[in-house]
Parts: sequence; structure tokens; C-alpha cells
Amino acid sequence: MPATPFPITEAHFINRELSWLAFNERVLEEAARKTLPVLERAKFLAITASNLDEFFMVRVGGLQLMREEGRRTRDVTGQTPTQQLDLIRQRANSFIARQYAILQDEIIPELVANGIRRLQAGDLTPAQRTALHDHFLEHIHPVLSPVAVDTLRPPIVLALQIAVLCHVISDAPAPDHDRHVLFVLPGNLSRVITIPEADAGTYAYMNLEDVVTMFLPLFFPGEEVKGSARFRISRNTDIAIDDESAFDLVTEMEEVLEERRKSPTIRVEIEQGAPTALDRTIRAICGHRSAQVYSIPGELDLRSYFHISGLAGFEQLKVKQWESQPCTAIEPGESIFAAIKRKDILLQHPFESFDPILQLLEEAAADPDVVAIKQILYRTAKNSAIIKALIKAAESGKHVTVLVELKARFDEARNLDRAEDLLNAGAQIIYGVRGLKTHAKICLIMRRETGRMRRYMHFGTGNYNENTARLYTDISYLTCRDDFGEDASAFFNTVTGRSRFQRFGRLSMAPFGLRERLLSLIESEAERAGQGEAAEIMLKMNALEDREMIEALYAASRAGVKIRLNIRGICCLRPGVKGLSENIRVVSIIDRYLEHARIFYFRQGGSPAVFIASADFMTRNLSKRVELLVPIEDNAARKRLIGIMETHFSDNTHARQLQTDGTYVTLPFDSGKAVRSQEAFVKEAAKRAKQNVQAPDTLVPHLPMEAVK
Repeated sequence: MPATPFPITEAHFINRELSWLAFNERVLEEAARKTLPVLERAKFLAITASNLDEFFMVRVGGLQLMREEGRRTRDVTGQTPTQQLDLIRQRANSFIARQYAILQDEIIPELVANGIRRLQAGDLTPAQRTALHDHFLEHIHPVLSPVAVDTLRPPIVLALQIAVLCHVISDAPAPDHDRHVLFVLPGNLSRVITIPEADAGTYAYMNLEDVVTMFLPLFFPGEEVKGSARFRISRNTDIAIDDESAFDLVTEMEEVLEERRKSPTIRVEIEQGAPTALDRTIRAICGHRSAQVYSIPGELDLRSYFHISGLAGFEQLKVKQWESQPCTAIEPGESIFAAIKRKDILLQHPFESFDPILQLLEEAAADPDVVAIKQILYRTAKNSAIIKALIKAAESGKHVTVLVELKARFDEARNLDRAEDLLNAGAQIIYGVRGLKTHAKICLIMRRETGRMRRYMHFGTGNYNENTARLYTDISYLTCRDDFGEDASAFFNTVTGRSRFQRFGRLSMAPFGLRERLLSLIESEAERAGQGEAAEIMLKMNALEDREMIEALYAASRAGVKIRLNIRGICCLRPGVKGLSENIRVVSIIDRYLEHARIFYFRQGGSPAVFIASADFMTRNLSKRVELLVPIEDNAARKRLIGIMETHFSDNTHARQLQTDGTYVTLPFDSGKAVRSQEAFVKEAAKRAKQNVQAPDTLVPHLPMEAVK
């Protein structure tokens, strides 16, 4: 008999914004972890600051816009935008207090004890003051532009740049003898200024805003600087591009980028202790009535600790580096086409190098038998080797088609430049899909081999970015399976030619069928559990927010399916609710690398269905983006992915488990043995590489290029 319906209410969900803030609190716990070297702790502190900036500009910006438009749309927990903004403010205030307590009470004292000091003007020796004065006159003074403030026509302050407002008084009678003057510190000036130290093995520095404040009188000869205050604003970046009606998408995107420079202020951060009159002027400049104003108990913009965490000469204060291992499925000097043709290749980054993906494109660019390359680019590295290979391929006469997603937030300007470079090289460029954001990770290479065209493919869970591939955990899958190739070609026809979607044989694509495929798999497990079979689901992703997917998991849990979820960030599902989600366990892992892979496992009666995906279980991914779900057919690769999932669920050092009330708790060492999943993957990759070197005869013999054709 079917289970009695369970009345799901707003209380059975967790607010998305508070769940994200809880994620950033877990990152902050790493900054507070006293077993970590101090520069690693400083790095995590900088990450929390960067995360919070983006949260305000995107999520809080969107909520503020809804409030100003009078929209009282409630979220899944029943809260209006105004109610959510109030909760965010409370939580953010507590978070900021915790950030600065960790910085000032723990990190700074340890930095000082190890010879790293942030100096103030009063700490300088005469020699240091002279050197700094010369540096200021040469490199800073000519760049800065003081702007007298007219609150009726306030100057534009760029987002996320520190500004210094000063009060200037002149003895000479004039209309502007008593005025406020603004300095916006440009982003191309180094925030951290090295101060010469006499002692070897030490490092002293001043922040740019401290140096500017120290030398403010040089801008106002014959006048008096009565006081100064530092502040910083965040602007709304949640400005939608109307690509449905845009005639020229590139021009439309350029206009959106310009609009963001002047978009409404979302947050104003004012360094604590600002004189009242300056505080009032700052609020007037920033349009504080609609923004959230925060009093910051220390230096602004803790992202500067990225620089401090990377200081050379202090390796003893950093974690020991984990080296990426080479892919053991590719022999030294072997063509990657030969390796893929021999067997599907699964890679776990960054434990295994991203080099095979670069090799695939570089080899394709140079190979005379490669006819065409098709690829989607979402976020690329600054000096991207991927882009260089695609340019080389286009210049050599290969047919190169690249879909460049211009709507990739914060990477729009870079993607515009990359698209132009590719276009100039002769590549065919597609600027995204109208009405959707293209987020799928796929590269398709067409190669002539013995009278036929063979397709080689890369599918991934992460971006084609060799820099973030060293920092994010992701999965790559390389294959030349014919049925996958047919689907890959049909996929590109759909997204670049806007041809009518036809259901694929192996792949699933959002927004046309991916959601339905996942729901079918979840329901299948529920049916098996209802018939008394063992039923199990393991899902690894970045976020779980979509209501329909959560309700499907609730239904499966009630049917008796054992569900384990490894979710790094947002989770709106509430586990452990009696009669609803007692069979669901949710863990989040925060460690050295950012967990970014999406892996889905369904037991299916003992014949597991295992997938990798570009999509999370979020409404935007499943209904508003172009995404891919890729089944893993190779038995060894499938077994390995299951092992990765099990290792994550065994983690009891860097995993936190979500409680019914929405809080996260660390896990006890039930087995008496500490398990750190990322460290386990490092050791496994090193072991495979070592065994490959020691026993090369266990490899399949090298296939020369002629054997591939």
C-alpha cells in the first residue's frame, strides 16, 4: 500500500540565504582551526571575506530589488524579502564580529610572533618613514585624485574599492574653506605596501589606506586635515540581461557591465571610530537608506590576507603542498587519442593533474587528422592554455566552434575579450543560448580515422580553467564511445543551431529532460524500497535548493530509501524530521580544496547507475540553464566514483553533519580512527602513480598513432 501522504509545510525547509551564510561560517571555522599553520588560517579568512562580498552583491542585491519593487514573494520557508533581509543582517553582524575576533585575537598575534607585522604610522623608524615618503610621492600621489564632495551630486564610488573621506579646513575665507574630500583607492595600486625591515626573516607592511591617510596633508598645502574615515561599498550585480529581445548580445552585455558601475548600493562598510560628520557624509554619498550599513571593528576588506597568506620565505607557516599526480592511463609520450581509444579515462582533480585535458586540446590543434573542435567555455583562466589551443586550431584551418557564455557572472568582461580573440583567429563563436545560461562542461573533437569519423569527448563537472583545476575538486571523463558521440553532436546542434530538442540516447540535458531523468531515478529507488528491496541514493553536489527535488527525496526517504547527501554549500532540505526525512543524512566537507564535483549514485537493485553532472539540484540549474548529466559506463570508473562517495561519507575530521534545526556539527571519531577524505585521495593518487612507475609492464602496450587510425 502507498504511504499515507505527509503534509509538507514551510517548516520542513531551510532558508536558502541562511543556509549559504551557514556555509560561510563553516569556512570561517577553518580560519579558527588552531591546528592549521597561521598563513593557511589567514587564507581561509580571506576566502570568507570574498564569499561575503559576492553574497551581498548577488543574493542581497536581488532581495533588496524585490523589496523596493514591493514584491512580497515568499521563499519556501514562507519569508518575504524584507524578513529575509532582516535575518541576513542579524546573521551577518554576528559573522563579522567572529571574523574580527579570530583575526585580532588569534591570527595577528601569531603573525607578529613569527615576524609578520602590519605597521601604523607611529611604528615607523625615521629611515622607514623616509623610504615610505619617497614611495608615496613616486607611486601613489600622482595616481590619486581628490574629489570635493557635493552631497547633492555625490561622486560615484566604485564597488569593493576602499575609499578615504577626509575633513579639510582652510584659514583663507572661501566658500569651500570647510569641506569633505574623497579619495577612492584604485584597484591597480597594491593594497599591501612592503616596509623595509632591518631583521632578516621578518616582513613588515602597511595597508594602502594607512599610507594615504598618513600623507593626506601633502594634498592640501596650507590647509588642515581635521580627520578622516575609511569606507567601502557593495553594489547590486543582480542585473538581468534581456537576451530574449537583445538584437546585439555583446552590446547588451557591455551596457549591463556599465550599468553595474552605478547600480544601487547594497552594503556600506564603515571602519569603526569614524567622526560623526564624516560618517553622515559617507551615508549620504552611498545612498544608505536602502543599503545595509555595517560598522567594521578593524581594517576593511580582509581579502588582502590572500596576499599575506602567499608571502614568500615563510613556508614553515603554510601547509605542505599536495602535488597533483600524472594520469596513469596515459603512457609518457603516448597520443591521448590512443589512450582514450583503449579505455575510458576518469580523472579526479586536483589529486590528478588537469594536464590531460590541456593535452587533448593541444594535440587536437596540431593533429592533421582532427577536422573539428566544439567546446563550451564558461569561466577560463586569465592566460588560458585552453584558449591558446583553440586559437591555434582555428588558425591551422580546423573548424572550431566555441559557445562562450557571456552571462557567467563576474567573468563577463573576460569572456567578451576571449570571444573576440577566438573570432579574430577564425573560430565560429556562439554567444550563449537565448533565455538560458549555458553551464554544461563538454568538449567534442572530430577526428578522421581509417575512413570514418571518430568523436572524442571530454565531460566535466568543473570549468575549463587550469588555475581553478588546482584548487577545486572536480571529475573529468574522457571517452570515444559512439553512442556518447552521437549525443554530443546532437547536443551541440541543439545549443548552437537551436534545432528542435530530441531526447538523447545516453546523455540528459537541462532544461529538456535532465530533471525528469533524476526524478525517475529517485522514484525508482522508492518503488524498490516499497517492494522490500534494498534501495540507496548517494548524491554529491554543491547545493540543494529545488523544491521538487527535495520533495522527491523526502518521498524516497519515507519509502525506506537510505539517502546520503554530500552537499558543500546551500541545503534547503531538513534531515531527521520524524516520519519525513529520518533516512536522510547530509554532510558538508570544507577542507583545503573547494569541493565542486557533482556525482550521483542510485543502487538500482545492485546494478548501480552512476553519473557525473555540471548541475546542482537548484531550480536555476534544472530549469534555467543548459546542463549535462553523463552516465559513467566504464565499470572501473563507476566503481571508483562510488569509492570517492564512500570516502567522503567516512570523513570525520573535515565533515560537518546537518542537524534538523539547520545547524552543523562536527563528527565524532566513532571508529577511533581519523579519516580526512581529501588527504585520502592525495595518498591514493600518489600510490597509483608510484605503482605505475614501479611496474610499467602492467600497462597495456603503447599504441602508436597508426594504430589509432
